[in-house]
Amino acid sequence: MDTMEKLREQIDRIDKELVALFEERMEVSRQIARYKVKNNLPITDKAREKEVIAKNMLYLKDPTLGQKLEEFFAVIIKLSKAVQEEVKE
Repeated sequence: MDTMEKLREQIDRIDKELVALFEERMEVSRQIARYKVKNNLPITDKAREKEVIAKNMLYLKDPTLGQKLEEFFAVIIKLSKAVQEEVKE
């Protein structure tokens, strides 16, 4: 059985990867915002938000985590929109 220390090391490694992916996603969100500003498009696209969540639900192997994954992506989308709102160029 894994010790608590080993399990925490695994969490730390996963968190480090999540941070890198978060930064990458937010940078792409900024690029999307620049495109939207340039093309006079709204930040919010509810149809696209639903599409992103539905598509990512298909990758889920553990169906008991479905609601949690939906919540996870809802927060990510909310943060992405907040980053996009900050872009003025």
